[in-house]
Amino acid sequence: MKTFKREYVIFDANIKTKEEAIDFIALKAEELGISNDKEKTKVDLWSREKECNTAIGDGIAIPHTKSQSIDIPVVLVIKPENIIDWDGERIKVIISFLTPIENKDNIHLTMLSKISRKLVKEDFKTTLKDSKDVELVYEMIMEALNS
Repeated sequence: MKTFKREYVIFDANIKTKEEAIDFIALKAEELGISNDKEKTKVDLWSREKECNTAIGDGIAIPHTKSQSIDIPVVLVIKPENIIDWDGERIKVIISFLTPIENKDNIHLTMLSKISRKLVKEDFKTTLKDSKDVELVYEMIMEALNS
C-alpha cells in the first residue's frame, strides 16, 4: 500500500492544542504534496471532528477526512513535543487518515480498519506512544497497513 512513507512520520511537532494539530495536519499535507488546498483540508478535518471527537482514548487521536483537496490517500503519524489536550483527552500520538473523495474500494476504511486492529493491542499502542525511533514507528505502521 503506497499510502505511507517514512516522511509521513513526524516526531516532536510543535503543537500545543487540538486546533494547532488540525492546522499542522493541513499544512503538512500541503507541504508533502498530499493536499492541493490546505484551507479546504482544514475545513474538512474540522467538519469530521464536529461530527464526532476523534480522540479514541489511550493517548491517541485519529483525525480523518475525505476531501476534494486530497490527491492521494495517506496516513500521517504525528507525535507532538508535549501531550496535547484534545477535548479533555491527553494525546501523545495523532494518526491522521486523509483520503480523496473519489477513492477506489473505500481505501480510507481499509486503512482505518488495518490500523484499528493493531490499536487494540497494548504493546502496539505503548510502542507507538513511547518510541523515540521514527524508523520503528514507520515499520510498525507499514506492517499494519500491509497485513
